[in-house]
Amino acid sequence: MQKILRKVFSAPSIKLNVLVVLEIVLLLLVSLGGLFYFTRRALVEETKKDAEQRLEGTVQHVDNVLLSVEQTAGNFYYELLDHLNEPDRMMTYCRRLVESNPNVMGCSIAFKPGYYPGEEQFIRFVYRRHYNSPELLQSQKSLATPYTQQNWYTGTMKTCRPTWIDPGQNAQSSLESVVTFCQPIYDKEECVGVIAVGLSVNLLSQIVLESKPTPNSYSILLGHDGTYLIHPDRKKLSGKTVFDVPEVAESPTAVETAKAMLGNQSGERSFQLKGQTLYLFYKPFVRTNIPGRSLDALNWSIATVYPKSDIFGEYNHLVVHVLVIAFAGLLLFYLLCRMVIRKQLQPLSYLTVSAERIAEGHYDETIPATKRTDEVGVFQDHFRLMQQALAADIAKREQLGATLEQHREELQKTLQQIHDDDNVKTIFLHNVTDKMIKPSESVLDSVNRLCDNYQNLTLAEADKETENIKLQSETIRELLRHKFNAIPSGTPAAGTEGKEEHHE
Repeated sequence: MQKILRKVFSAPSIKLNVLVVLEIVLLLLVSLGGLFYFTRRALVEETKKDAEQRLEGTVQHVDNVLLSVEQTAGNFYYELLDHLNEPDRMMTYCRRLVESNPNVMGCSIAFKPGYYPGEEQFIRFVYRRHYNSPELLQSQKSLATPYTQQNWYTGTMKTCRPTWIDPGQNAQSSLESVVTFCQPIYDKEECVGVIAVGLSVNLLSQIVLESKPTPNSYSILLGHDGTYLIHPDRKKLSGKTVFDVPEVAESPTAVETAKAMLGNQSGERSFQLKGQTLYLFYKPFVRTNIPGRSLDALNWSIATVYPKSDIFGEYNHLVVHVLVIAFAGLLLFYLLCRMVIRKQLQPLSYLTVSAERIAEGHYDETIPATKRTDEVGVFQDHFRLMQQALAADIAKREQLGATLEQHREELQKTLQQIHDDDNVKTIFLHNVTDKMIKPSESVLDSVNRLCDNYQNLTLAEADKETENIKLQSETIRELLRHKFNAIPSGTPAAGTEGKEEHHE
């Protein structure tokens, strides 16, 4: 299997295809990585801007409700000043104030003990049983502890300034949680009582919680001490602070965020809460500056909480879709690229096969001409010319080889003839030598006797020896003549040797 895969991926077209696709993948990864990074940043910035706008809109909406309560209380306050000496009218003012503003949950008018003769504690209280309920109830005493022990009264009498009291600091309404606007009552520049107008927290919750930009997001409103004034989880509206929530206390980032909110800071934070990543955008609750309005700081802070899935849910789906489309596009690109490259490199494959056949000795391999004018076409034409030149050269070499082979055979025959003639010559020389030995020895003996005994030899003996030498020499000459005549006339060496021997 590895050999097959190695062979497949070693093909030039596959290598080129994979190389091109890898380069495209690298370029795509860099491009998509940059796109996703900046898109993510832009998404966070867009969410931040949207959160800021929604928070500002929510603050304005809530502040308008607060301002309406303040203006209602102010209108009745100036009317009440003209009738401070008529305690019986205080209940009427309370009822009229509640009826005049549907946002008002209840109204209390309380004076300091003994302000009215015969009244140790004077309070008139009109309230709705439920928010938006048309039914009004009234009372001449506090529904809980005496008003002289409640913060909305004691705090206002101490500062003698209009102020808002958080729900946890006010117990005048035991029916529903309210935030209370307290307007001090002056009699000859002396603070003698308090008009307390309750605003239903349910109304504020409805306003704040309606500012919901995404399905799972929500808004919260914190009081000056970290108490939850508004939260979608009503279990957290029991007067506990944000630091009393276990999951918040266990997250250092959440604690830092809560401290930043209570420090009247604006910003954004992300942190883990119950295994979920949350993005929180927060800002202080700042009321609108209107002439004549008391702008004592409420020290409230409002925030919008986004789960990470709400911000990046569509983004993550988009990433998945883009990756799927990119993968499908790469696959399609690979197939198209493979088809184009295969078509473009088909002549190279053909030339590769032709080159292999030429290397195997098929020099007459036919390479067709091409009409292509690109590099591959030029290469094919040049390769075809090279093959033709190689075939012609090989043909010439084969012809020359055939000629050389013919010459070699002729030379071989000539060499064989020479060898045969040498054998004949050798045999001839052996025969001649054998027959010349006895005459030669006889001549040699006669010469030796003449040379050794020439003084003692008689004339007859000398003539006899001389005649013997002459006779034996004639014998040798005749022997040589007959033998050379017996050698074939085509043997040059034999003729030459015969002449040389005859001369000798």
